Amino acid sequence: MTESVELMNKYGEPLRYDRNFTGPRQRDRSCTDVPCLLLFALFLAGWGFIAQFAIKTGDLNKLLVPTDSFNRKCGMDSGVINKQNLFFFDLNQCIDPIVPLTGCPTPQVCVETCPSQTFVWDTMKDQLSFAELHSLLICLSEEHKAQIRTKEDIGNAIKLNQCARWYIKSAPFLKRCLFEFSQGVCDFIPSFLLQGGRSRRELNLVPGNATSEAQLQAQVLALSMAEAQPLVVPQANNKQKPVEEEPIIQCKRRLNEAVIKEKMMQTDTRLAKLVGNMVAHFYNGTHDAQRLGEEIVEDLVNSWSIVLVACFCTLVASLIYIALMRWLSAPILWFSIFGVLIGLLAAIYYTVDRYIFWEKTATVPMHGLNLHSTVKNVLHNKSTWLYLSIFLSGCFVVILLLVIVLRKRIRIAIALTKEGSKAVSSVISTVFFPIFSWILFMAAIIFAIGVGLYLGSIGDNSFKMVRQLTEKGEVTTEDCVCDGAAINYTVGASCDPKVFQQNCYTRQTVFFQLSQRVACSQTTCSFDTIINKPLIKWAIFYNVFGFLWLSFFISAFSYMVLASTFARWYWTFKKRDVPYFTLTRAFCQTAFYHLGTVAFGSLILAIVRLIRLVLEYIHEKLKKYDNAVTRAILCCMRCFFWLLETFLKFLNRNAYIMCAIHGKNFCSSAADSFNLIMRNFLRVVTLDQVTDFLFFLSKLLLTAGAGVSTYYFLDNNPAIIQLHYNEVPTTVVVIAAFLITSVFFGVYSTAVDTLFLCFLEDCERNDGSPEKPYFMSKQLMKILGKKNNLPPRQRRGK
Repeated sequence: MTESVELMNKYGEPLRYDRNFTGPRQRDRSCTDVPCLLLFALFLAGWGFIAQFAIKTGDLNKLLVPTDSFNRKCGMDSGVINKQNLFFFDLNQCIDPIVPLTGCPTPQVCVETCPSQTFVWDTMKDQLSFAELHSLLICLSEEHKAQIRTKEDIGNAIKLNQCARWYIKSAPFLKRCLFEFSQGVCDFIPSFLLQGGRSRRELNLVPGNATSEAQLQAQVLALSMAEAQPLVVPQANNKQKPVEEEPIIQCKRRLNEAVIKEKMMQTDTRLAKLVGNMVAHFYNGTHDAQRLGEEIVEDLVNSWSIVLVACFCTLVASLIYIALMRWLSAPILWFSIFGVLIGLLAAIYYTVDRYIFWEKTATVPMHGLNLHSTVKNVLHNKSTWLYLSIFLSGCFVVILLLVIVLRKRIRIAIALTKEGSKAVSSVISTVFFPIFSWILFMAAIIFAIGVGLYLGSIGDNSFKMVRQLTEKGEVTTEDCVCDGAAINYTVGASCDPKVFQQNCYTRQTVFFQLSQRVACSQTTCSFDTIINKPLIKWAIFYNVFGFLWLSFFISAFSYMVLASTFARWYWTFKKRDVPYFTLTRAFCQTAFYHLGTVAFGSLILAIVRLIRLVLEYIHEKLKKYDNAVTRAILCCMRCFFWLLETFLKFLNRNAYIMCAIHGKNFCSSAADSFNLIMRNFLRVVTLDQVTDFLFFLSKLLLTAGAGVSTYYFLDNNPAIIQLHYNEVPTTVVVIAAFLITSVFFGVYSTAVDTLFLCFLEDCERNDGSPEKPYFMSKQLMKILGKKNNLPPRQRRGK
């Protein structure tokens, strides 16, 4: 069944009948593309060697060094070389769920050691002397601390947030000072504070004569609960029920959990802060943006069970929907086609009506320079509606003619989608097989990122002399002078922190006395980057290519296993005789015989993807030169390699299917599949467009159904759950539902593609005689006007 004699002559003769052909069930298979498999194994061995070298030589501490509020790396930059730990003025502000998005807003400074005792200004100001209080202060800088002369100065500095009001005995965790709570701290917190916090006036009722460490820590928590987010129990609002657990018990439980350490892991992530600040562009002010973020996180936490139930229902609905596609595919597709045609007719009528109206109506164009005036002028122009009506009429005619000409092939595509539904329903385990691929893919991502981080940490630290910025973002103008070994240091040039700290200074004159050398405070020698040696850069390049090759390998292996499963189903004459553990047998067959073919195909895609990444890198580097010729060349090259990768993905998928059927090597399978497709070109195009459209509508239907159902449930059941925004869990459900349906319909698409190639080969190999019966379904044979001439005893049961 070729499309034309010309295509047959150009792309080879149709396949001939082979009495020994049994499809994937044939037992005389041999290993394919063994050299490529050996190359892949050697490559993985080399990657493993690089990984062990990176882990042995690298130091992740270089990448995890904390940064203070002045953008100085603790223990590395000038002024903080001997201060390796980061201290937070108010750690309670860092226990917010949105901290990974917005960053911790409290001042952060580098210190030599974390506090070894608890300090509470409100409690200790009347109990300790000025000297004792001064020694316990932790301030933004030594200059701020040196300017404090009296207890009144201490109070003013604390009000201005230049010194910490309180802190608790802490211990370093990833070089961040985190609380070490005493076991009895909850026993000293007043019960009314555990219920959600009170006003500042009520806090004055808290006893101020704390003496023990636990009492001091309780005092700290009591003083901070009304101003910061409560550590113990979230503040109740009119949309939430109060916590039923007894406050004292919950306090102890939450302190025993490492809540603070978990949240502090990401407080210094600059990218997270950038993402959090993006909310402010859509909301009024930073405070409102932060409040919105808190409410969103609160809704997510409170609705997680609803989201899980909705995802499970979507999973079940997807399985049922795929099983029903054998009956639903034809009505959905024909209804959609006629719906598009009717919609185009309605649009044509409307555009013609608008054209006639504006042709008879005299108007003067609006002369405003804004977007609204421009849009009005376009809509009031009769030519706009004329051109639009011509365009829509052309689309209507083209689609109508295509439907008329390709109606038979559309029916074949629909029948194949029904066959795909039967195949997936028959081997239901294939739907969950992508979970295995996901696990392997996540392991590959973690391994590649880990090796990349370790490799990136190998090298010498590079420092640069920079000026700090003010709160308004302006550059400071401190006159920092360098002499001695640092005499050649200039702003923007490289420097050494120790040399800078010893030889760079500013001069200050006090009461007409001789000027004094004071260390530069607004100009620093700050960490810039890690300089990797050329060999390390090549290792990073090797790691990137290894991730690409391994990820494509995992995807290809999964695809070939599924293709082998569905091909085995098709080439079983009586479908009730499909063997048990079909997926397991396909997995073993692919793993034992065809890993070389998988490695070959994935290597080709990895090389092309790497070239695309290199082109993107060159494009970013050449942006600043703004050369029109260079941009044009790069644009053409990027377009070409994108098209090449798309074509190779299509070719690889069909090569994997042919390899699963016949057991040939990659090149032979690719050539056979390409020739078979080109001999049936119109059928391939029709099937591809029909299935893509059908699967898109199906995913859209299931995703929209999950979103609408979730929102309706939340909106009509306030007694079960009350949220700030019902749209928050609904959005999560919609995203999750789309991912779930994409996975399921990805398996479905693989089934249809596999069955289609099997169908084309079946048409060429067999003729319906008792010796060469068709393996296709009765519906497909009816569409093609064919039938099997078999004795009653040999006819298969459906």
